Formats: sequence, C-alpha cells, structure tokens
Amino acid sequence: MKKFKSYKVLCLTLGLGIALSGTVLNAASITKSLKAVYSNIAISYNGQTKILSSEPFLVNGTTYVPLRAVSEIMGANVNWANNTIYIASQTSSNVSTEQELAAKNFEIASLKQQLDVAKKELETFKGTGTEGSNLTTAAINNTLSKIKDTYYDDYNIDWEFNLRLVSSRLELTVSYDSRYDSSDFAKTTESRRKQFIREICYDIASAHKDTEIRGTLEDSRTDKEVATFRYSKTGSYTYEEESYLSLSEFETELERYYKTINIVTPSIPINAIDLSERSSTLTATLNVNLRTSGTDYRAAWNDISRSNLRKYLDDIIDDIEDEYSTYDKIIIVVKDNSLGLIADYENGSLIINTVSTSN
Repeated sequence: MKKFKSYKVLCLTLGLGIALSGTVLNAASITKSLKAVYSNIAISYNGQTKILSSEPFLVNGTTYVPLRAVSEIMGANVNWANNTIYIASQTSSNVSTEQELAAKNFEIASLKQQLDVAKKELETFKGTGTEGSNLTTAAINNTLSKIKDTYYDDYNIDWEFNLRLVSSRLELTVSYDSRYDSSDFAKTTESRRKQFIREICYDIASAHKDTEIRGTLEDSRTDKEVATFRYSKTGSYTYEEESYLSLSEFETELERYYKTINIVTPSIPINAIDLSERSSTLTATLNVNLRTSGTDYRAAWNDISRSNLRKYLDDIIDDIEDEYSTYDKIIIVVKDNSLGLIADYENGSLIINTVSTSN
C-alpha cells in the first residue's frame, strides 16, 4: 500500500463505514479502494475530550468515526446481528430522570424556604428561644409590640400595656384613662374584662412558655387598681376586681376623715356628707350648722380663704375619684341646715356665699 504525506490509502468494507450522523449504509457487500485522511480529529462530549480506540478520519470530505466507541461515550449500547447494527440509546431515559430529579429538588428547596420563613415568623412572635421561653429584653419587647398591635382598641378603649420581667415571672400592666374612656369602660362587664385579660395572658404565655404572668388592670388617671390577675405556668387563671364601696358606705368613710372644715379658726363641724348620683354626675353635699346653741360659726365661714376652701374641696374630689372612676363630673356643695346653699364647687368654679352674722 502506497503511503502519502497527509493521508493513507485504505481498503475499506463499505458495509462497515458509517457517517457521524449514525446513518447505516445498507448496500451490497462490495470492496472499494478509498483514500482516508487522518487529521488528528478529536472527539469532545459534554465539554470533555474523549480518546477513542480508533482514530476518526475523512473520506471525500465525510468524517468517519467508530460507531461503538462513540455510542458508548453517549451511553448507548451497540450490537451487530444479521447484517444489522442495533443501537439502544439510554440518553432519553436519563434526561427524563434528571429532569424529574431536578424538579423534585426545586420543590424541596421551595418547601424548605417556606419552612424557614414560617420558623422566623414564629420566632419573631415567641422570641428567639427554641422552646419559646426566651426572656431577653428584645424578646419581651417584641411580645409587647404584638400585644399592642392586637388589643390596643378593644371595646373602643385606648388601652396601654407594659410588660416587664420581675425575677423569673412576667409582670403585665393593662391601663386605660378614665378621663377619656370612662363611659366606654363602664359599658364593659366584669366578665368581659376578665376574658379580655385572659386572652392577652394566653398570647404572652404562648410566646414565653413555662413563665408565670401576674399583673393589674389600672386607671392611669387615678392610679387606681381596678383588678389583679395571675396566669400560671400550667395555664390556670385567676382574676379579681377591686370591689367598690356603695355610696352609703363611702359616705361613712368620708365622714370619718372629713369631720370638720379645718381651714379656719374655729374649725366648722361637718354634721354629715351625702352622696347622690344622676346620670354620670356625682354630687357630694357637706351639711353644716353655722349657728348652734353653743357656738356661732358664721364669722368663721365669712373669713374662709377662697384658695384654702378650693384646696380642701379638691382633696375631697380626689378621694372620690380614687374610689369611683366612672363619673364624668363631681360637684361639691356646702349646705347650712338653716341658711341653705352657702358654697358650690363645679368644674373648677367656686362660688362662696357670705352669710349674715346678725341675729
């Protein structure tokens, strides 16, 4: 066989020659002499250079490669039988499997991302502790913020909340201002207030497990405790409202303390204090007797300083407001048993009547 510089002359069996496209040449078995050109043709599959057992070559501009070697690189099986080449490709199945696997992996990643978001939201409400009992300042403030956002205007009342750590328990203060919300607060019942506080405690306990909660319901205007409550680690709940004295009982309390008008000499005795209510107004009547069989207090009454009497009556109003926070207005009048009305104090305006000292 004659050798050339850039190619070799080979005798090939045409029945075994195939093109890169994989087309099988079905023809009668004949023998031809062809010129094959070897040009160091390389095979690259999926970005990787492959070394074949037989080197590819060119014949009349057509590239020929060994079918079995190339097919096996691509994951296919090649068999020869009955003058026929059989190629069983696994590529389609593999691609399908890889696509399904990729879809599943994406689904798992999406679900994991959703789970992470849900965990972060839960930790945001409960605190960052794994058991939800985190009592750090940041966790408590976060819970307090959630409580404010949830309950700030229930029953049309502008509630204020304070939550702090005391020893190993949480102290909760729920307050309202009777100056603005007295009528709306009066519309709520004790059972509603009890349930309202219970729901708040439940939300706090959910965020800070195994932690006792204690607290008070207060009127911020008078600093009076309306109720006390306790929510245990096991979820048991107690709520007790401070009992208000009846008007007659409170009359006795006032009489016990305010026995005289002691801002003048001689002090003027108070015979009785009467409390009466009409709508949302409470009137306190101080009953005096300026002229008795033994002493005449008329001159002393005329000598009373307006500012001193105003302060004296303001003290009585403060005591009434400490006991009763539901009245919109409190009026105090001073009444002489014989002379009638001698002073009226309403909405900061004080009227004092001068009495005659003549017989």
